[in-house]
Amino acid sequence: MAARELTLSGAPVLMYHGLGATLPADVAGRDTKYWVTSAAFGRHLAQIREAGQRVRRLYELWSGRATAPENQSAVVLTFDDGRATDYEVVFPLLLAAGVRAEFFVNTATIERAGHLTWSQIMEMHRAGMSFQSHAHDHVLLPGLPERLLRNELQTSKRLIEDRVGLGVDFLATPYGLLDRRVIDTAREVGYQAVCNSLSWPTRPGRAVVNRVTVYRDTTASRFAGILARQPSAYLPSVARTALTYLPKRILLKVRPSQLGALLHLEGA
Repeated sequence: MAARELTLSGAPVLMYHGLGATLPADVAGRDTKYWVTSAAFGRHLAQIREAGQRVRRLYELWSGRATAPENQSAVVLTFDDGRATDYEVVFPLLLAAGVRAEFFVNTATIERAGHLTWSQIMEMHRAGMSFQSHAHDHVLLPGLPERLLRNELQTSKRLIEDRVGLGVDFLATPYGLLDRRVIDTAREVGYQAVCNSLSWPTRPGRAVVNRVTVYRDTTASRFAGILARQPSAYLPSVARTALTYLPKRILLKVRPSQLGALLHLEGA
């Protein structure tokens, strides 16, 4: 009999960027790999249910309100960028499944074409969805002057809190890039933790929350492995992140257009 694979401790915080059968006009071809079909997401929700996993709120997991045994059956759903499809596609699927998710939004894009409106955010909030910060603008935070960095983090937090009436505890950094200064500044202005894009289970109380990127080509078997905390389901993404991290940082500095990145605010 084959030896059973060891399992990792912690819980998967799943990260999606968009749902839909087709790409919106403003989504570049390089981002196709992040665009998951509605049918695939429906299967993911079914796999979570069939595996006996429970979708939890990020704060519930991070704060340790769930005990260790419960953490081993916990899954968190997160969505980045605040696109209109979060309301049009994701929201109905979550309601039908009876689960809640975290939405990380750039407050500068709210009300812009192709993105969420405040009225949609409030409707989703009243239905139990959580809204957290993806910074004010979708810009690279490491390297920003201190004044601009604080403004990015404070403005987004304040605008969301003023609208929904609840604290914003988590920051997801644009492009998944962060450094110690970003983490420290986020904690200083009131965030509990900062989310990255390292595909690894996360544990309660950490200053950095790991998130597992779900890709368009994520297979049902790999998704099952992620839910089961099997190292073989995580290691390929971790290796890819390790191999591309330094080149990505260099490219963001010298040729950000190739990654669709903004290094600074226009006119700043």
